[in-house]
Amino acid sequence: MIESCEEFLKGQGFSLYRVRFHHETARIELSEEDFGRLLQPELRRLVVSFFKKAGFTYVALDLEGYRTGSMNEVGLR
Repeated sequence: MIESCEEFLKGQGFSLYRVRFHHETARIELSEEDFGRLLQPELRRLVVSFFKKAGFTYVALDLEGYRTGSMNEVGLR
């Protein structure tokens, strides 16, 4: 699921991204410069549709943006 969703983002022209898996939710990390582009209605609908077809129930944009090691943050707060 993750790999196909990341390939989809790559195909849409995103270069810095990561899809994180949280049970039924896909959490998308992007460079902050790409936030506005992802939120354009047509592209947002395409992304949500693709991710749901891939098996996710929910699709979320991480407002902290792309960062390495973010999965290690769980339980640190």
